[in-house]
Amino acid sequence: MHSKLGEDGKNFDRHKAARKWWLIPVCNRLHWYLYAFNLDKRDLLVLDSMYDHPFDELRKLVDEYVVPKQPNNDDCGIYVIKFMKKWNEDSNLIAYTNEELVKIRKTLVLDIVLSNYNTIRGLLLQKAFTVSKRRNNPNRDKKKEVRSPFTAPSTNEITIRAEKRNVEGKEKQ
Repeated sequence: MHSKLGEDGKNFDRHKAARKWWLIPVCNRLHWYLYAFNLDKRDLLVLDSMYDHPFDELRKLVDEYVVPKQPNNDDCGIYVIKFMKKWNEDSNLIAYTNEELVKIRKTLVLDIVLSNYNTIRGLLLQKAFTVSKRRNNPNRDKKKEVRSPFTAPSTNEITIRAEKRNVEGKEKQ
């Protein structure tokens, strides 16, 4: 490792990089899985929520780590994100139901949209909280503006609101 790598602290923290495990997400043939490198033991594991057999030469050479299987064919990326958050050789990884995966996906989208790193966050919040004009009241402007990022609701608050609207919509049908 180059001696000056990470000195500015912008994109790489060499002190954090000195950890025991390096986790590398991989997308191959539209499927996500995770390589876990143990630097001390020089071990390589594959965490794959849909694993049933090695599908390429590299996968035949590495150990498969037993992880929970996903209940559908769509959420391998969500499982990789959760594996990366929870991975530790001694921890038990959690299996999720389809309902839990829907909530995780909603929360993840909101975290991305509401992130301080999202350059169009203000515009998205303004559009999300703009109340449209009613047909029978065309002259009233009911536009709400988000004045600061501190007035925006939390991710959990928005998720709860969306779930309530979904339940109310189903009850009306």
